[in-house]
Amino acid sequence: MKRFFKFILKCLLFIIILALIPSLLFWIQAISLNGVEPKVIEYNQQLKKQLKADGYKANYIITSAKRWKWHNDFLVWTGSGAAKKSQHLHGRAIDIMVLDVNGDGNANKEDVDIVYSILDKKIIRNKGGIGTYYKNAGNFFDRQMVHFDARGKRARWRR
Repeated sequence: MKRFFKFILKCLLFIIILALIPSLLFWIQAISLNGVEPKVIEYNQQLKKQLKADGYKANYIITSAKRWKWHNDFLVWTGSGAAKKSQHLHGRAIDIMVLDVNGDGNANKEDVDIVYSILDKKIIRNKGGIGTYYKNAGNFFDRQMVHFDARGKRARWRR
């Protein structure tokens, strides 16, 4: 009986590992800047520099960049807020999760507002889109997310 449970445990571990490897590879692709337009990469670099210049920490994590169509379709299907014709499909967008940029020990709306303001007034201006999800978010990940893109015209949502 003990052998049987060990065998089952080994099988479960093998299945978990098989499931984790593709998930890890998918996640690495989702956050890499491969296929992202140089303008968007430049916006990201400018954001880091401007946060530091303004006395803040560049404390954020890229959570999504260029997306495969099937990935975007899945996000649309699940009701996550992704757009059918997302800028991510063309490598023109980055989503970030904003952490504690103001150094007060909390990652919250104030940090999101700082990042949004810098992107809006100093970097993106009328050359692209900026979106936040704070008002409708039920979890930390969504509340702290900021989207920015290089669509070539002004777009803003969910402030």
